Amino acid sequence: MPDSADILRDPARLAALAATGLLDSPPTEVFDRLTRLAARLLRAPMAALSLLDDRRQFFMSQCGFPAALAAARESPVEYSVCQRVVATAGAVTVRDAACEPWLDGSPIVTELGVRAYAGFPVATREGQVLGSFCVCDTRPREWGGEALETLRELAALAALEVERRPPMPGSARAERLLADAEGWFRSLVEQSIMAIYCYQDGHFRYVNPRLAEIFGYPRERLQAPGGLELVVHPDDLPRVAENIRARLSGEIPTVRYSLRGVRADGEVLFLDVHGSRADIDGRPALIGVGYDITDRVRAEREREAAMQSRDRFYAMASHELRTPVSTVMLYNDLLLGGMYEPLTEQQHEAVERSQGSARHLLDLINDLLDLSKLEAGRLDARRDEVDAAALVGEVIAELTPLAAEHGSVLALEPTAGPVTVIGDGKRIRQILLNLLSNAIKFGAGRPIEVRCAFHADGGVAISVKDHGPGIAPVDLPRIWEDFVQLGDGDDTGTGLGLPIARRLAELLGGSLEVDSAPGAGSTFRFRLPTDSSDS
Repeated sequence: MPDSADILRDPARLAALAATGLLDSPPTEVFDRLTRLAARLLRAPMAALSLLDDRRQFFMSQCGFPAALAAARESPVEYSVCQRVVATAGAVTVRDAACEPWLDGSPIVTELGVRAYAGFPVATREGQVLGSFCVCDTRPREWGGEALETLRELAALAALEVERRPPMPGSARAERLLADAEGWFRSLVEQSIMAIYCYQDGHFRYVNPRLAEIFGYPRERLQAPGGLELVVHPDDLPRVAENIRARLSGEIPTVRYSLRGVRADGEVLFLDVHGSRADIDGRPALIGVGYDITDRVRAEREREAAMQSRDRFYAMASHELRTPVSTVMLYNDLLLGGMYEPLTEQQHEAVERSQGSARHLLDLINDLLDLSKLEAGRLDARRDEVDAAALVGEVIAELTPLAAEHGSVLALEPTAGPVTVIGDGKRIRQILLNLLSNAIKFGAGRPIEVRCAFHADGGVAISVKDHGPGIAPVDLPRIWEDFVQLGDGDDTGTGLGLPIARRLAELLGGSLEVDSAPGAGSTFRFRLPTDSSDS
């Protein structure tokens, strides 16, 4: 990357910046609208238009900054990620600042909490980069191609507006900018991948080629009276008309909604529309952009239909299988109990294997039922006061014989008294049974340490620590996936226990996490709230 300091000190660049007269100028509505629009379109908590000289960055406009920084409107240039945009004269994106060594210790990360960044240069027509137009997020983020294209176009609009605002009205530069601005702006709008429109006096005053392409009509037809009624679905037209009326009258600050449109060939489309009020020729108008989200809506509907079909299959299969499996288990018990005649040793072993397989199948059926209810949001959980310590003790007592069979000991750290949580005792017990059964199963016959206590950050934490082989880092995310089995042999389970346990923990207002490493065992931590408002 070119040396940032040398580029920032470049006399030609500084002269071009000074000629704008924008450094230390008061806030300007048009720039504020652009940063607000950027934050809204890209769903980012912060956006800014920064101008950089050789020692500071001046925020010509910002959206979402902390109050102190917003009031100061500037920061030292060395704090700025935007200087990288100026230095490279190109786009700069950061997916996760924690993974970027050049941002280690940067105040934008440590003080503002920025994790993701995307910025484009704001340059003059002669190519002098004056600053950047950027958005920031407080969480790691992949910047998609459509989002970056939107930001690029907004940065270009900001650059046009910067050039359009000379320090001295009537200067030669001002006259040139005024003469060129309309052509620049029209070229940008005409080539945009977004549908752009201006609605005034009851019809579209302007639509760009992209909007006409989406609906399959000539632009002249859409800009004639009745163009809105031509492309909006009849069932959505009253709502759209009311939104337009309310925005033009100033009743609502902005318009953003989804609607159904109708193409010239009759195909129904889905669009996401954003619009803001402006005064043109002394009359109110609505200027906005639209996105064709038809493919996304159809994909979401197909996904929902697939999930509903899956849930119906789970529920049907589970109910249809439970009765015959229960019958098989009943007859196995009768055979093992000698109801018909004493079994030989070989027959007894065969029936025991049959009973074990039937029990495993019943566990799978029950897990499928729980999973289908959780996915459909139909699994209810009570909100009772539960003594978590006592419940842990009961589950340990129940599983002590199983632990002994595996050569393990369940060691519960004593508590001074009741450890009361808010939750569903039945579901808490289900989670504990899964965690302790897994610890016994994979604990390699070593002691299993169980702790139940109030957590310093609030709530109650129940931890189950085994000294088994542990879990490889690459496999840690997979243990929460449905039907994933990391073990081998006949004792691996259904692959649904942990995914269901985590969903149940979240349903109860808590959480379920794990720390593990190969050769170091695993510690599962189950957090529960102590206040009903938390759950």
